[in-house]
Amino acid sequence: MEYSDNYYTRTKTYNPYFNKLSESLQCDVCIIGGGLSGISTAYYLSKINPNLNVVVLEKHKIGWGASGRNGGQLLHGFSGEDFKGQKHTFDQQKYLWNFSVDAVREVKKNIHELNIDCDLVEGYLLTSVTKKHDDELKKHIDLLQNQYGYSSAKYLSKSQMSDYFQSPYYKSAMYDTECSQIHPLNYCLGLAQEILKNKNYKIYEGAAVLSYESNNNVEIKLENNLVIKSKKMILCCNAYINNLNKKLRRKIMPVKTYVSTFKDIPQKELNKFFKRQITVGDMLFVLNYFRLDAHNNLVFGGGVSYSNVDPISLEKSLKKSIKKILPGLEKYEAWCTWSGHVAITVNRFPHIGFLDKNIIFTQGYSGHGLALTTMVGKMIAEVLESENNDIKLFENFIHRDFPGFGVIDTPLLVLAMSYYKMKDLINL
Repeated sequence: MEYSDNYYTRTKTYNPYFNKLSESLQCDVCIIGGGLSGISTAYYLSKINPNLNVVVLEKHKIGWGASGRNGGQLLHGFSGEDFKGQKHTFDQQKYLWNFSVDAVREVKKNIHELNIDCDLVEGYLLTSVTKKHDDELKKHIDLLQNQYGYSSAKYLSKSQMSDYFQSPYYKSAMYDTECSQIHPLNYCLGLAQEILKNKNYKIYEGAAVLSYESNNNVEIKLENNLVIKSKKMILCCNAYINNLNKKLRRKIMPVKTYVSTFKDIPQKELNKFFKRQITVGDMLFVLNYFRLDAHNNLVFGGGVSYSNVDPISLEKSLKKSIKKILPGLEKYEAWCTWSGHVAITVNRFPHIGFLDKNIIFTQGYSGHGLALTTMVGKMIAEVLESENNDIKLFENFIHRDFPGFGVIDTPLLVLAMSYYKMKDLINL
């Protein structure tokens, strides 16, 4: 299956050639999934042990899923910030926070060292919509500065925020100098291109995995009666795990997100809101997230569907939010608008661990995967070489199944989303 039509596929600058799998193989490590989790794992393995025989299998195209069509916001932290009900000590929570900060830095390090052309722009505003949000924002900044020792974030009043961005919709903001934005598909393809420099590492597109069995080794069955025999396997399927592993599928829910790009808004209109190229996200449960990118295009995301039914007009749906936040810009026609799945977990923390001694899995970044997938890929590569124990902190998360899996899970989630939308409206 080809890429969906979106801003990133229209503007990608990398076109590496990936082979089609035509014969059965044996390898040391087989990675299923060619998104950022899988590609990052392969990249770091190639640095740690270039002599390994590693195979990456992607059903569609490299970066075809959320890795190549997300909002492009490179953020620290986790979608689930509340550790209530989890086993982690405060020191472990702080360690995981620093892990996420290192993830942002690691992506930027890769961009600079590999000279990846992916439109990096630094600077992020987390904005408050209500007085309650403003109070929560101040507490969050206090936690980061005084308990986590993080000095790259500061509080901005509405008047101070106007030095960066202004909107009648927002009351205040946290400005963070570390968080950034990138062209995610170019970043993913740039890493993949680097992997291909090692002839021991193979990446195959159009390689659909049907099933696998794990005993002393892992036997992976594909279409056309092809078989991969591997010592280790990494499952990086995320929202597209489907029936490949039903136990993992119960821990996530694929939900649809929506993004538009506006290419030809006059500069004088953009200047009414944006004082510089910057990334913005708000604190609503059904949040809005947008950015003025390196080419002065407005990339605007918002809304989510748990029913997998798109609005009749995605662009009109997004423009309702644009009218509130960036009044006047809703009159401009979008260059392109698209939707796609991300995988969420019940607690919004990523689900990572071992299925058995031969298989590691990673999934459920809940909208915070652009930075974390790189660092998790590095962690998994180090785990395979017995050099990293961080995975235990992720295994300690308590992940519950989504209720009514396969029967009534979608209706329940639609009801839940309606509840949170109502909460957002009541608090405005």
